[in-house]
Amino acid sequence: MTTTKATLANHLKLDAKAMKNVSDKMNDLLSDYHIFYQNVRGFHWNVKGENFFDLHVKFEELYTQVYENIDEMAERIVTIGFKPLHAYSDYLKNTIHKEITDISDGEECVKHVIDGLGILAQSHRKAAKAAEEADDIATADMLTKFVGDIEKRMWMFTMFSK
Repeated sequence: MTTTKATLANHLKLDAKAMKNVSDKMNDLLSDYHIFYQNVRGFHWNVKGENFFDLHVKFEELYTQVYENIDEMAERIVTIGFKPLHAYSDYLKNTIHKEITDISDGEECVKHVIDGLGILAQSHRKAAKAAEEADDIATADMLTKFVGDIEKRMWMFTMFSK
């Protein structure tokens, strides 16, 4: 008997077609995360101005958490029986984020972080909805935890910019 991607999803005893949709949404989210991660790394490296010390540290905290989320999501995609995207060309095709370059003004960096976190929150909701519809409670729970953290960080960066 040969094993297909659809059959692999069944090891969790969940609908294969629904789990393929979860995997697709998770890979979209993974793509969003990678581009956002690189944008925040750029802000960390290039921020200037009176808030340099505070923002340099906060951007590092953010991209470190984003990196941890990326790893956990990629491992979850494998766990549910699929393959995580792993090429930047794929990320760029599957993301709704835009690459942001040549920004060094702290206020502008923070604005882009807030916007990017909002995009991630939207992407999480889409993936979590697909997971809930597939009865994949483990993925839905992971994504719910992540979006709670993202929303809190978005609020904190919003308070900085006021």
